[in-house]
Amino acid sequence: MKRASVSEAKNGLSGLLSEVRRGEAVLITHRGKPVARIEPCRVDGPGMDRATAELLSRGVAVPPRASLDVERFLGVPAPRLTGGASASEIIVAERAASR
Repeated sequence: MKRASVSEAKNGLSGLLSEVRRGEAVLITHRGKPVARIEPCRVDGPGMDRATAELLSRGVAVPPRASLDVERFLGVPAPRLTGGASASEIIVAERAASR
């Protein structure tokens, strides 16, 4: 694994990213101590479809940092619309206004 100090990484990030694209991991150090690692994104994880893999490989999307806590997500109350209009009415009005 290649090692680079913070200043080396800052000054040569493009070069380091080129190495990461080739599959190499880079360890970033601050005053000799490891603080971060840059490594290639895995595009072959479980449930990964071809379109998602393509977006990840092009850098358009990034993989999630943590898994979704579904129970917590579903426990969050849905947003309420103000003004008495439905969501579809608001969308139709915005589309009409942009013409």
